[in-house]
Amino acid sequence: MSKGNFYSRIPLPILVVGYLIVGLCLGYAFPKNEIIGALHISGTYFPKTIVTFAALLIFNLLAAAMAKLMLYHKEQAGKLFGLIFGAYLFMGGVSLLYVTGWISVLSDIPMFLPGLDVPGPMAWVAQIGHTFANVLTQQPLLQALVGAMLLGWLAAKFEQLHPIAHGFIAVGDAILWFFKKLLWYYPIMIGCLAIGIPMKFGAKGMALYGQGVLWVMIVTCTWVALMILLCKFCTKRTWKQILSYYGAVWPTGFGTGGSYDTLAVNIISAERDLGLHEDIAEVSIVFGTVLNKNCSTMSVLIVTIIVSQLLGIPISLSEILMLIPPVMILGLESPGIPGGAGYFMSPIIAVLLGAPDPATYVTTFVAVFSGLIPMFSTAGNTTDDGVVGAFLQDHFGHWISSHSLQRESA
Repeated sequence: MSKGNFYSRIPLPILVVGYLIVGLCLGYAFPKNEIIGALHISGTYFPKTIVTFAALLIFNLLAAAMAKLMLYHKEQAGKLFGLIFGAYLFMGGVSLLYVTGWISVLSDIPMFLPGLDVPGPMAWVAQIGHTFANVLTQQPLLQALVGAMLLGWLAAKFEQLHPIAHGFIAVGDAILWFFKKLLWYYPIMIGCLAIGIPMKFGAKGMALYGQGVLWVMIVTCTWVALMILLCKFCTKRTWKQILSYYGAVWPTGFGTGGSYDTLAVNIISAERDLGLHEDIAEVSIVFGTVLNKNCSTMSVLIVTIIVSQLLGIPISLSEILMLIPPVMILGLESPGIPGGAGYFMSPIIAVLLGAPDPATYVTTFVAVFSGLIPMFSTAGNTTDDGVVGAFLQDHFGHWISSHSLQRESA
């Protein structure tokens, strides 16, 4: 769209929220109108297409991400790469256990589904592993997930396979370019999908959507408060530095709803406000933009409960725990665009939960994972990147001098 187009000048999150509200109102006011129903159906076409090609898309994106990280960044960042990757991996696991604790407090879902024998602790762990192993051997989507990471690593590891690695990277960049070009359609699609929430589920659907937003706000904002305290007491940053950084980056992440759109502001504020060295700031923030979607993965688990309740799919806390490994892996490379986590995680979740109609599950998931939910998620994701950089600079800076970083980057 041209720069003079009025539609293109409106910030994407405002468009998403606006279309979401319009869609919810239309579905609630005209639940039996054929034209409104047709608008809702039109919004399901694109998510259903994503479901159809999910294995192919996820395979190429993850293979490209693994190849790119190994090929371009590991040698450049040296030990810093391993530290940052480990930090984001650890943060992803902790955040998912954290949100599971919140879910047990906020919701009334049982630990195990009624009618099933309650296993002992070891039997329960074995059951989760057995279930995940069975799904892995039977579902092409999870096979693509594991295979992509392995193949991407091998292609970058051995010089003879580097042309394959570059091919994966080119295809992965093309996929993300395609999705970015379709961002203008995203608010329209969300509005059409939102029609289905009150149309199919009435006031219950509206109430559950509001409940999901409230839960995400509570969980992510509490997490942000804990990260602020962690930054204050585990780094050398002053309250002024921390609050200046959060004051600049959190509203930007919330306002854009996308990690990529917040990248430039995040790097500048990390250097200016948090006092991070240029090399550490750039590596930490850039890697975080790609790898760190911890608040998004927390939101994904919350939305999973909301969607399961909407569709009448029984769910238990043990099944939420079973989702942690695949959701954590997908969180390392879900596109940093508004609602990207919903696109690429919902097909896996539908498979793991045994949803009777995966396409309906995905379209409902994408509709619920919209509006304020990705905005709160992005605000938490992006500010965590700066905290990780500050922690690593203070505690491991003696491992990685600026001279060694510059020498390896040359």
